[in-house]
Amino acid sequence: MTQNDDRQILENVDLLIHGDRIAGIGHEMPVGDHRVVDCSNKVVMPGLINSHTHASMTLLRGISDNKELEDWLHEDIFPAEEKLEAEDAYIGALVACIEMLSTGTTTFNDMYDHMDQVAEAVDQTGIRAMLGRGLLDVDGERDWRLNEGIELVEKYQGHERIATCFAPHGVYTASKQLLLEAKDCSEIFNTSYHIHVSETEKEVNESIEENEKPPLEYLDELDLVNEDLIAAHGVWLTEKEKELLSEKGGSVVHNPAANLKLGSGVADVPELLEREINVALGTDGVASNNNLNLFEEAKTASLIHKEKSPERIDEQQILDMATRNGAKALGLQNEIGSIEIGKKADMITIGLDSPDMTPIHGKKGLISNLVYSFSGSVDDVIVDGNIVVQSGEMVEIGREKVLQHAEQMARKFR
Repeated sequence: MTQNDDRQILENVDLLIHGDRIAGIGHEMPVGDHRVVDCSNKVVMPGLINSHTHASMTLLRGISDNKELEDWLHEDIFPAEEKLEAEDAYIGALVACIEMLSTGTTTFNDMYDHMDQVAEAVDQTGIRAMLGRGLLDVDGERDWRLNEGIELVEKYQGHERIATCFAPHGVYTASKQLLLEAKDCSEIFNTSYHIHVSETEKEVNESIEENEKPPLEYLDELDLVNEDLIAAHGVWLTEKEKELLSEKGGSVVHNPAANLKLGSGVADVPELLEREINVALGTDGVASNNNLNLFEEAKTASLIHKEKSPERIDEQQILDMATRNGAKALGLQNEIGSIEIGKKADMITIGLDSPDMTPIHGKKGLISNLVYSFSGSVDDVIVDGNIVVQSGEMVEIGREKVLQHAEQMARKFR
C-alpha cells in the first residue's frame, strides 16, 4: 500500500531499502547482500503519523476522567504536572514511544516541556519525532521557556529523526508578545508553528472577549495563519476561520477521542476536507485519550462524522489523515507519509492472517479493514531504514523493564 498520489496498492512486489531511503519497488529485485524481510501474506504500508500529542503524559494515564477540559486541567492535570520532573518526562516518553511503535506510529509531533528527555527517548527507541517546547507565560515567566525552545531547535538541527518547531500552548495561555516572539523564531529557524486552537467553546468566547476575535482570527491578525501553522483541535472554528485556512494554508489536527472524552465537541472535518484544508490525525495526550493507538483513533474519526450521513467521510480520507496529511502538516511531505522511491524508509507490516483482517474483499476491503477493524497490533516497524519492532517486539529497548519503572514512578501522582 503506497499511499502515493494515485493511492496505488501493489501486489507481489519487492521493496528495496538502501540506508535510510526506499531505493526500489518492483518485481524480482536483486537481493545481493541485503537483509531480507519476508512479507508474504502481509500488507506493507507507510508508518502512521501522530500529528499532535504530549508523550510524557503517559505517566498521567487515568488520573482524571469524566471532567470537562477546564476542570480536568486545573483540578487534576496542572497539580500533577507540578510534580513531573525530568526523569518522569523521560520514562513517560519512553512508554509513549513504545506504545506508538507497537501500534504502527512511526512519527509523532510533541508539545511539552523537558524536551531533551523526550528527545533521548526518541533516540533510544528509534522512532521519528517533531518536538516543540510548550510555551506559555500566564504565570509571567516567558523568557526562560522561549530560550529553552530556541536551544532545542539549535541542538537538533540536522538530526536524522528529530525535527523541531516552536509551540505556544494557546492564545489563552500565551501573551501576544510570546506569540509574536515565537513567530519570529519560527521564521528565523524555518520551522513549523504548533499551537492549540479552538478546542472548546469557552476558549473561543474568552478570546472574543479579550481579543475581540476568535482564536484563529486573532492568530491571523498576528500574521500566523500560513502553511507553517499546525492548529491542534479546531473544534469550534468559525466560517471566517475556515475561509482563512482555505485561503492561506495551515493544517488542522483532528483529535476525536480526546475531544469526545472531555466533552469539547467534534470538529467538522468533512467540511474542512471539502474546502481542501489539510487535516491530519492526532491522539492528543494519554491523560485525555487515554491511549496512543492511531488505528483506534482512525476508526473513531471515521464513525463520529457519519451520524448525519455515512457518506460524509470515507476510509481512504481517514487513512490519508493518518499518513500523507500528517506528513504535510509537519512539513515532511517530501520525506515521509507514503512509500515512494527516494522517501525515507518509514513503514509497517501487518499480518493478513489475523481475525480482525479476515476476510479481505479486494483493495477497497483492505482499506476498510485497516480503518474499521484492525486492532493496531503490527508485526514489524521500520524507521529510517532500521527495524525497530520485529514480530511485535521492540528491538532497541527492553519493554518490560521500562514499563515496570514507569509503574513505580507513577505512584507520586496518585
